Amino acid sequence: MGRDRAIRQPWSDVSVSFVREPGESAERYEPTLVSHARLIEDRALAPRLEPIVEAFKNGAEFYIEQTSADDRNPEIYTSNAYIDQPEAERMLAHFLRTRGLEDVGFQWVWPDFVCSVG
Repeated sequence: MGRDRAIRQPWSDVSVSFVREPGESAERYEPTLVSHARLIEDRALAPRLEPIVEAFKNGAEFYIEQTSADDRNPEIYTSNAYIDQPEAERMLAHFLRTRGLEDVGFQWVWPDFVCSVG
């Protein structure tokens, strides 16, 4: 996600970590957040996405695609056209509720250095 809460993007890879109880080990997930606009673009190349499109046609707000219940890298889809930081937080809160976490808050941390080309 961009440092500006208003930046809109079609998709984003994020990392989420938390501790359920003091003294416990941190749980970590690295989901890909995908907008509805990107889903529509991608479905022509990946017919497996059609059930997700249908879920949104039937009123779903979010859709989580994962390979197993303990998948640490799910794809989380939104019915919104683009993803900004508030939408990313709604998507992540929805996902974390499926993991038994309610009333979560977010602290966004960005790396000082992402990659080097050259």
